[in-house]
Amino acid sequence: MNHTTENRSTGGHVLDVDHKSYWGRYHSHFPALSRYIPLGEYAHRVRPRACVLGASDGKFALPLLRAGWEVVGVETDDLFLDGGELDLADGHHDIVGLRDRLAAEGLEDRCTVVEQDYMTLPAMGDFQLVMGSGLWSMAPNRAHSLRSLIHHAMDMVAPGGLFFGEWLIALNDDERQCGYYPDTAGMAEIIERPGWEVFENADLGIYGESHLGYEQWHYHRYAASIVHRMPPPREPASPHEGPSAK
Repeated sequence: MNHTTENRSTGGHVLDVDHKSYWGRYHSHFPALSRYIPLGEYAHRVRPRACVLGASDGKFALPLLRAGWEVVGVETDDLFLDGGELDLADGHHDIVGLRDRLAAEGLEDRCTVVEQDYMTLPAMGDFQLVMGSGLWSMAPNRAHSLRSLIHHAMDMVAPGGLFFGEWLIALNDDERQCGYYPDTAGMAEIIERPGWEVFENADLGIYGESHLGYEQWHYHRYAASIVHRMPPPREPASPHEGPSAK
């Protein structure tokens, strides 16, 4: 992928979350990816591959698909895969599932839905983008250390590709002590690995919200990292591989 010139990679297109998703109104650093990934005509021609961990109802998968990407969406929640209704403190919600949303736009052939814990997936290094948002601190993932969760996702990235991770920074003692809400320095210790280049590792600020799973009004301190897996160094050419003398 070409990360050198924004206009060249995006073709003038702006990447944004899908605002019709249930999660579309919540803060995300996802639009910042347009600085680094191919979009528009180029992406439609080369069809780069992304893996969205926690694809839900398509907040990130649908924008990537519309931008020309092939997507593997990893999700185990039937509500967000197949749709349903919710009555929460903030009102009634009709959830259109990911599968119906893909079908409505004719995108099923470019999105593979995987109903599996991503930690059980092979880390073959064959995606140009691997991303997750807000899943690192969720209870089902605490069977693994934060380092293991992040490193497994990073290891799914192909040389030249990107890892994009959004997480939450601790706001209270319980969050500080559990080990899944690091500050940016703590995350830097995890993502600064040999063969990787950190493009961004940012504290994005505090936002108030109410949502499924935590209906009481509360605050989260968002953060995000964008990390580039550098291609292996090229071996020097053999002196016998040059142009033949005439």
